[in-house]
Amino acid sequence: MIATAALTAALGMTVTQASATSLVTWTVTPGGAFTAVATNPTLTVPAATLDCASSNASGSLVSGSGNAGEGIGTIASLTFEDCSVIGIPFDVTSKNFPWSLNATGVSAVPNAVDGSITGVDASISGSGCTADFAGTVTGHYKNDTKQLVINGGSLVASNADCLGLINDGDEALYEAVYAVSGGHTISPD
Repeated sequence: MIATAALTAALGMTVTQASATSLVTWTVTPGGAFTAVATNPTLTVPAATLDCASSNASGSLVSGSGNAGEGIGTIASLTFEDCSVIGIPFDVTSKNFPWSLNATGVSAVPNAVDGSITGVDASISGSGCTADFAGTVTGHYKNDTKQLVINGGSLVASNADCLGLINDGDEALYEAVYAVSGGHTISPD
């Protein structure tokens, strides 16, 4: 009986916390279009790392206050330059835009907002190797430096034909720091 009461209380607390999080709204200033550039982004799977010289993104953010965190913005394009795995050139193709930008909470990182990008869909191809990756990436946006830091999430490989370096179901970690134009600030209401 005590265990049941404790479990019920814990579940009640979890539901209450989740409900409170979903009620948070956000202010975006000024909102509108943005571009972003990253130097040396990487995509790591258990057996290999794809290194790129740079990545460029563009999209838009909603404007004003009272905005839901989910869909606070979109990414309309994402490109990569000079990518390779152990010196072998690879092409990266991003697809199925727009992807959704989401604010998920106030970050433990000072002056930052935690977030995610959902709907990520990309493929890589190189000498004797192709694979698709889809899922969600996570990180935070630093209001003071105007940087989007991506360092988590779950991208999963499929349609992999890559000499055993990448296999269907492999999880990949994408890491990048994007310098974002437009002077945008995202904060809780």
